[in-house]
Amino acid sequence: MNALLPDTNVLIDFFRGDTAAADTIASYDRILLCTTVLGEYRSGIDLTTTAGKAYAAKLEAFMDDPAVRFIGGTETTADYFARVFRELKRKGKPIPQNDLWIAAFALEHAATLFSRDTHFSDVPMLKLC
Repeated sequence: MNALLPDTNVLIDFFRGDTAAADTIASYDRILLCTTVLGEYRSGIDLTTTAGKAYAAKLEAFMDDPAVRFIGGTETTADYFARVFRELKRKGKPIPQNDLWIAAFALEHAATLFSRDTHFSDVPMLKLC
C-alpha cells in the first residue's frame, strides 16, 4: 500500500481546487494527515467567515474519506525528528521546526511527502513527490 502525507501548502491547494494536487492525492491508496499539518491548516481558518466555514467543511469531508487516516506523534516520531534535526544541523541546512515534525511523520510511516517546500529535499531518506 502506498501512503502519501500532504503538507499544509498542498492541502490548501487541494481544497482550492488545484487539479494537479487532486490528481496526485488520488493516485495514492492511503493519505496520512498528521497532527502538525492539521494544526497548521486549522490555524488558518477563520470560522467567523463564510469562506472559513467552507474550508472547515472541506477538511471534515476529507477526513471522513476512508482512505484518509489521522496520525499523531509517538516516541518514534520524536526520534525521527531528532535524527533529522541533527543531520540538517550538521549539513548547515536547518528547516522550520514544524517541517521537521512533518518530515518525521513521513519517515516514521514510510510515506511519500507531497510538499511545495523545496527544503525537504535536504532531508535524507525522505520520499518526495
